[in-house]
Amino acid sequence: MISQRKNNTIQISQEAYGTLILIQNQIFGKFTRLMDEHEAGIVKKTGYFGKNPMPYAFTFAPFGKRNQETINNAKPGDKIDILKDGVVVGHIITGSTFKLKKEDVGISIFAAKNISLNDNILAGEMAISGEFEIYDTTLRDIKNKVHTLIKEKHIKKITAMTLTADPFHRLHERLVRMTIDKADMTIIFLIRTFDSDKRLSFDLRKKTLEYFRDNFLPMDRVVIVPFENTYLFSDHINPVLECITAKNFGATKLVVGQNHAGIGMFFNDNQANTVLDKYAKELDLELIVVPEYIYCNQCRTIVSTKTCPHGQHHHIKYHANTLNTLLFEGIMPPAILMRKEISAIILNELFPNRFSNLQKIYDDLFPNLGILEKHGQTEFYEELMKLYQTTSLT
Repeated sequence: MISQRKNNTIQISQEAYGTLILIQNQIFGKFTRLMDEHEAGIVKKTGYFGKNPMPYAFTFAPFGKRNQETINNAKPGDKIDILKDGVVVGHIITGSTFKLKKEDVGISIFAAKNISLNDNILAGEMAISGEFEIYDTTLRDIKNKVHTLIKEKHIKKITAMTLTADPFHRLHERLVRMTIDKADMTIIFLIRTFDSDKRLSFDLRKKTLEYFRDNFLPMDRVVIVPFENTYLFSDHINPVLECITAKNFGATKLVVGQNHAGIGMFFNDNQANTVLDKYAKELDLELIVVPEYIYCNQCRTIVSTKTCPHGQHHHIKYHANTLNTLLFEGIMPPAILMRKEISAIILNELFPNRFSNLQKIYDDLFPNLGILEKHGQTEFYEELMKLYQTTSLT
């Protein structure tokens, strides 16, 4: 029997909220409860649960005096409301409570984003297990849509990749197109980045990726899955979770770059090997490691470092941090680095109302039809790049 006690609540962070959503929607496996002490012990000892790879235990010990008081007072069957920013976003039906050992904090899925920062993990002493529900259905709807498409269209070749798209540049375009060429469906997981002054917001990165898909790709073959509520995948610090996530979304292949953080790439008998090979084999997931790509000013196109015969002094590399530096200074990156439409969207967002008399500047610089036409900043940046690309007088 479910019981409800007054002031029976647990306050959670955005990060914990995102992790609960992932667990509930079977992104990491079919297990959807908060683990008890025995279940967590199995994961710790074996790295598996229910014959499925599981590198982290679903142990939940929220930090904070009030949260810990709630857990200490909880009885089996108690319904505990989950609050985020003062709003009820879900609930837990208490299964059991137990003391979480200090050495076990680091193997909790709720601490996975702090994989190299174990000394700084904030967790309570008491953990709670049981069934839970988060009321937001956004991720569930996306996953159901993907699985419905796979079933209805009898899709067999499904390739997944994770992107930060910070910013979305020409190498991302090349990688996405190469993937689409060899797959019936491509799933792009858009992941968060750790906050910084020179990082684009998640919403802006999502906007640019959706623009590219809607205008330059076959929309019915590309699905974007935004993981906006979690840092678990941020900057690719948990590639094993990327493997598991891809499989549980229905993917048959996962594409990663050879410089992908955390994959531990090494060569044996001229064959590329990674720490993900074990998981890929167990999950029956083909792992595709793509080489580094650059722009060669001799080849005059984007090529891989494995196929280009010219030296590094001919290579232009795609450094995301450098591209963001240009954008945050208000400079459009060259078109060989970023599509002008993408740069225009970003600059318009970073510098709203930048020009006091945009209409006059536009009319003075660009040809028109002789009638009054109103133009926005995004269009201005696109037209300006066209002038930059004019070579007849250079």
